[in-house]
Amino acid sequence: MQTNQTWANRVADYVDDLEIVATTIEQLIANSRIQTKTAMASEVAETGLELLEAVGRLENMVERREQLLSDAQAPASGTTLIEKLRRSGEIDLADRSQSVAYTISAAHQAAVSLFVCQYHLASHSQEILRLLAGMDTPRTYRRSSDGEERERGGGRLFNDAA
Repeated sequence: MQTNQTWANRVADYVDDLEIVATTIEQLIANSRIQTKTAMASEVAETGLELLEAVGRLENMVERREQLLSDAQAPASGTTLIEKLRRSGEIDLADRSQSVAYTISAAHQAAVSLFVCQYHLASHSQEILRLLAGMDTPRTYRRSSDGEERERGGGRLFNDAA
């Protein structure tokens, strides 16, 4: 990074790099979703490792953002880069930053949804075995005020059929 660059140019470089990382994460999550739907377990694991690396790069960007926020050339007013950019008249760059922030937020939501899906798929075979064995088990999702209601397993179907 050159020292004679203006603050806005350094922010633009940061947003460029952030956009690359955010787009990579977004693509990896989409790939993982497809691989999960098509039961490609080895590819899901490989994509998970790539996703872990990309998220690590995103975490490293936080320090860079903090440096830009506290830079001597940064506008004094505002607590976020977007606020500082808008107040300094860099509207296009602020809008682009907002777009990248939206991409990161959407990727976060997609990642959480994918995690929940993969979690339930991972326990699916255990659930089938539990039903076949006729074991009682507490409900996965219940209100905290409810008592310890238990669901009856499905083993009785096989017992009755025998």
